[in-house]
Amino acid sequence: MVKSKKGALELSVNTIVVIVIGVTILTLGLVFVRGILVKTTDLSDKAFEDANRQLDALGGTVTEFVTVAPETIRVKAGDTTGLSVLIRNVETGTYSGVRAKLESYDQNVKCEFLDNTQERTIRTLTPGTEERLNIRIRTTRSSIGSFGCKFSLSGGGIELQTFSTSREVSIISS
Repeated sequence: MVKSKKGALELSVNTIVVIVIGVTILTLGLVFVRGILVKTTDLSDKAFEDANRQLDALGGTVTEFVTVAPETIRVKAGDTTGLSVLIRNVETGTYSGVRAKLESYDQNVKCEFLDNTQERTIRTLTPGTEERLNIRIRTTRSSIGSFGCKFSLSGGGIELQTFSTSREVSIISS
């Protein structure tokens, strides 16, 4: 009785073909995802550069404790953009233990610091020092209209000294 090994050879060839196709599809998928992440990072970097440029244009004319640039943001639905907040101690006292907080007014628009949080502690602010915070704004594809975020500071005695420790940011999504 002679047994044929033809079936075993066909199984091996089919396995190799499936593995090659799988690796090819996986590679194409990874390249596609990498391309999307690079584009998102580039958009965020450009948005923060624009915001920082606007803050720098103010130069030494910043006389408020909290300055937001830009105050109105236009973004396409589903995209990510950013803004910068400049906190400058224009008072004579030193502030420590100050907390910065972000609040989104709608679930379709998410305002967050770059570490994906809505709250963070700011370093000690002596008279004349400043702290710059970058904020990322993410919109969903269904977010069309006018939205807002609120940036506020609290703690460290800041409420007793400054006139306003919060700022509204208008977001127009189309």
